[in-house]
Amino acid sequence: MNKNYYINILKARLSPERFSHSLLVVETAMKIGEKLALNKDDLWLASLLHDYAKDLSCPELLAVARKNKLITCKVEELQPGLLHGPVGAFLCQQDLQLREQEVLQAICYHTTGHGEMSLLDKVVFLADLLEPSRSYAGVDELRKICEDDLDKGLLLAFDGTLQYLLREKLLIHPLTVQARNRLLLVRERRDIE
Repeated sequence: MNKNYYINILKARLSPERFSHSLLVVETAMKIGEKLALNKDDLWLASLLHDYAKDLSCPELLAVARKNKLITCKVEELQPGLLHGPVGAFLCQQDLQLREQEVLQAICYHTTGHGEMSLLDKVVFLADLLEPSRSYAGVDELRKICEDDLDKGLLLAFDGTLQYLLREKLLIHPLTVQARNRLLLVRERRDIE
């Protein structure tokens, strides 16, 4: 894999701040993934390209999503910023000829999560929230928890996201609820066994 090729494409596509964020997400994802059984090239690529469509305007995101039938629920139409994951995955496939389905899936769901999250999905989702420039309340605690128990950290991340959305009176994507519920059910089953 020619990493410089992807770095140069992304650098030309994103604002300097967003590009810097993407590089920090790569750094964080690779650190989280050090001891995990993950394809490191897939992890690098998914974490680098996770915000491929982030700098598109809401009307642009909606236009691409509508044209290519990417919208899955009304929440996405009303809060089109949530579409940057699915649109980014679509554009990576179209513009960059990416065919690695696990990479595309991690890009697609890095903002909402989903009920069948792979290990790659989880790491990219968390790396986006935990990269060093993030400074929201509770981020240091979340970083520590993720070092010991990725799923526990993921659950805490979903809880924080939901609390924020409720506090701000924003719509909640059904995939986020599905992802959290699935995680709780799996953890509960593990505790019983």
